[in-house]
Amino acid sequence: MRRRGGALKIVKELDAFTKVPEDYQRTTASGGTFSIISISAILILVFSEFLYYRSTVMKYEYSVDVDMLSSLELEVDMTIAMSCQYLGADIVDLAGESVPSNFLTMADTTFELSNEQKQWFETRNAVLSSIKDYRSLNDLVMLESITSTPFPQTDMSDGSTDSCRLVGKTSLKKVAGNFHITAGKSITHARGHSHLNAFIPLDAYNFSHRIDKFAFGASVPGSINPLDGTLYVTDERARIFQYFMQVVPTEYETLSRHQKTHQYSVTDRIRTLDHSKGSHGVPGIFFKYDLSAVSVKIVEERRPFWQFLVRLCGIVGGVFATSGMIHLLVGAVFDLFGKKNQTTQDTSNSQ
Repeated sequence: MRRRGGALKIVKELDAFTKVPEDYQRTTASGGTFSIISISAILILVFSEFLYYRSTVMKYEYSVDVDMLSSLELEVDMTIAMSCQYLGADIVDLAGESVPSNFLTMADTTFELSNEQKQWFETRNAVLSSIKDYRSLNDLVMLESITSTPFPQTDMSDGSTDSCRLVGKTSLKKVAGNFHITAGKSITHARGHSHLNAFIPLDAYNFSHRIDKFAFGASVPGSINPLDGTLYVTDERARIFQYFMQVVPTEYETLSRHQKTHQYSVTDRIRTLDHSKGSHGVPGIFFKYDLSAVSVKIVEERRPFWQFLVRLCGIVGGVFATSGMIHLLVGAVFDLFGKKNQTTQDTSNSQ
């Protein structure tokens, strides 16, 4: 028992840090003020650091796309200002294979927008125009609820129709292709396919169109389909609309989700056909897509816990050290001015 008590006494008396005797310590109002300010600053910084640690970062990895076995998922929802009986749609890829239009559902509708649909378009265009102000995927994630809101459909209870709505999904090979919508139903023959449009009157042509959705693959947070919300209205009968798209394979991996999809960029060209002026072609809407050789992988990661601990130690130690130096500096300044005032008073009294 003595040995044990002696060991405890030695441990209690052992102290690597020299302590100032309590008789030499003096509490002041300035010291208490600096202590309160320091503790408050530490609490605020620790809380902000915890929020920073809880947030995630997005890392972008680029590599050559070697996955040629997967498919390219195409989803279309658009309306054209022509009757469905006059329209035909096909997909022809670079290998010469044709995908018939039976994946599309064509339904008569009206082209005039309701107030709710106009509001949807205005909101959508406002969101797309503001994207240039964002620089990271974290900023775009909050726009997902807006950009993924489906287009409000037209009420057809009155039976009035002047347009055709095309909706459908299909799987394509990962090669360049051309999805086109022209006048006349398509027929397949040995040399490819043709569109029967010889008996369609010219006044029936009107390729004014509205694209509610045009996507290659599943939607992921922050992904924007540039053609969604596109609206073109024209009075020209013989007009061609061409969209040139670059499709990029994208892998999106977050803490709770893993999704493979495709994003794309697009440029458009619109012209009126006039054979007398050398502007040849077939009136219609053409989506020409090509696959990028580079794939993008977006990975969401948390910051390491050891980094969080190191930053906390830096905050606590830095605030205490800085506040101590400021306190000493302020005290020295006050003491200096106090001594000068005291010297001045003593001089005036002696005179």
